[in-house]
Amino acid sequence: MMKATVIPTRMFRAIRRARKPCYCVARGLASVTGSAQIEALVTELEQVDTAALCDADKTLLAQLGTYAGIRLLKSNVRPINISDATSNHVMVGRARTVQCSERNDFLAVLHGLMLSEKGDVLMVDTCNSDRAVAGELFSLEAIQRGVKGIVIDGPMRDTVHVRDLPASMVRCYSTAVTPYSGTTQSPGILDVPITCGGVTVNPGDIVIGDNDGLIVADKDTLETLLPQAKMILDAEEKLKDGILRGKSLACLTSYEEHIEARLAGQTSSLGFKV
Repeated sequence: MMKATVIPTRMFRAIRRARKPCYCVARGLASVTGSAQIEALVTELEQVDTAALCDADKTLLAQLGTYAGIRLLKSNVRPINISDATSNHVMVGRARTVQCSERNDFLAVLHGLMLSEKGDVLMVDTCNSDRAVAGELFSLEAIQRGVKGIVIDGPMRDTVHVRDLPASMVRCYSTAVTPYSGTTQSPGILDVPITCGGVTVNPGDIVIGDNDGLIVADKDTLETLLPQAKMILDAEEKLKDGILRGKSLACLTSYEEHIEARLAGQTSSLGFKV
């Protein structure tokens, strides 16, 4: 939690090479489920951004009465370290939930981190803390363990250092920033349903995050959602190509018919023509 000596970016290569679990054999996201199907799902989800998944969710909610839907964390849960302009790295991992049992105490976060494993995303309910419960050292520990992210519904600190951590190695999110850390007396409760970012997060849920924000869902929901999200990404690529070739969104979508129908009070929906 305390601030560490600044580590040059080149040393992260050494961290990656040296990353060996010094704890029990990591079960990881795929081995927890015991299914290669999960590994394939995670790999596919890493190629789809949260915007496409949210657009697909909106479509399926309108079409499927039995579709459960994703859970979107509130927009105040923001990334500390952001992917560069050339790559919006998508974090996909298994939720390792942490319920702090005392406000402004971060022992529960350390407890969860020490038990976390490769492929986990640490999801933390801080009981509305206004003291920092994580920072640079916890982020570096996460990298060593192969933890994909730390999501704090509460404050983090050491942001000048955390911002330099490659998002491809660990993603860090919080709702606030403060230099003042909490106490270390309450071990909290791990691997129980929590509230993080205004939504319920269950142990083992799949967490997806990028520069835009975070969503959580169960495996079945994401398997239903993924084909629609891929279709949306494909259509958007065609739209972008059309715009770069000088076409207008008015002719690439059903804008004209849609606006005319809505002005007349008629039922309509905006669609692509690609």
